[in-house]
Amino acid sequence: MSRARPSTAGHRSSGAGHRSPTAGTPAGARRAGIAEFEGFPRDTVTFLRALARNNTEEWLEANRARYEAAILTPARQCVVAVGEALHAAGCRVVADPRVNGSIFRMARDRRFRPDAPPYKTHLALIWWAEGVRMAQPSFYLQINGKGLELGVGLPEVPRERLPAVRRWLAEGDHAARLLRAMDVSGPDAPTWELRELARPPAEFRGLTDEAARRAVRFIGGWGGWTLTTHPPELFTAEFPAWLVGTCRPLLPFFHVFEEALSEG
Repeated sequence: MSRARPSTAGHRSSGAGHRSPTAGTPAGARRAGIAEFEGFPRDTVTFLRALARNNTEEWLEANRARYEAAILTPARQCVVAVGEALHAAGCRVVADPRVNGSIFRMARDRRFRPDAPPYKTHLALIWWAEGVRMAQPSFYLQINGKGLELGVGLPEVPRERLPAVRRWLAEGDHAARLLRAMDVSGPDAPTWELRELARPPAEFRGLTDEAARRAVRFIGGWGGWTLTTHPPELFTAEFPAWLVGTCRPLLPFFHVFEEALSEG
C-alpha cells in the first residue's frame, strides 16, 4: 500500500474555512438541516472519472446539478455522520459540513499555475481536533476515481508551537507514549509519512532518554492507507462506522498527538 497523503484540493464555495458555533459539531450540523447519510451514490465515482476526462469550467457548469447531487450533498452528510462516529469513538473533532470547512475546495488555485486544469478530480474531507483547521491532528479522507486514501495526523506542527511541543515530549513518559502509539504492526498496519529532523534540535541534544531524543525530532506526519478499489461500504449508511473502524489502530496516535499540541 502506498501512503495516503492529503492534498489541498476541494470545492469552490464562499463557505468559511474554520469552525463555526453551529456547523463545527455534528449536533450543530443536524440542527442546520443536514439529512441523514445513506452512503455515497454510485455517481460520485462516475462523476469524478468523468471530470478527469472533461476538466473544464464549461463542463462543470453544464453538470452543476449533478455535482450537487453526486458530490456536495453526500459530502455534507458524510462529514456529519463521520463526525458523530468519531465522537462516539472518543475523538472530539470539528465536523464542519461546508466547503473550506471539512470539505476541501475542488477548484484549483491557479494564480501560480495558470496552465493547470481548473479542478482537482477527487473529493477530500477532513475532521480535526478542536482548534484551528490544518493546525490540529486530523482525520482525512480522499475519494477518487480508483479508490480511497485515509490518513490520521498532521502534515506539520505549526512552527510557533514546535518549541512547546518539544518541551512536552521531553517530559515524563510523553515521548515513549507517542512512539508506542505510532508502533502499529500487522498485515493491515498503516504506512507512514513522517517529517523528522536528522538529529534533535540543538537545545535538546543533551537529552539522555532515547525515546525523547527521537520524539523531539518529530515535526509532523500521517499514518494511513491507500485503497485501490472502493469498499462496498462507501455506498451504504455503514460507511462512517467502516471508516472509523479502519482508522481505529491510529486513534491512540491521534489522542497523544492532540495532547502534545494542547498541553504543549
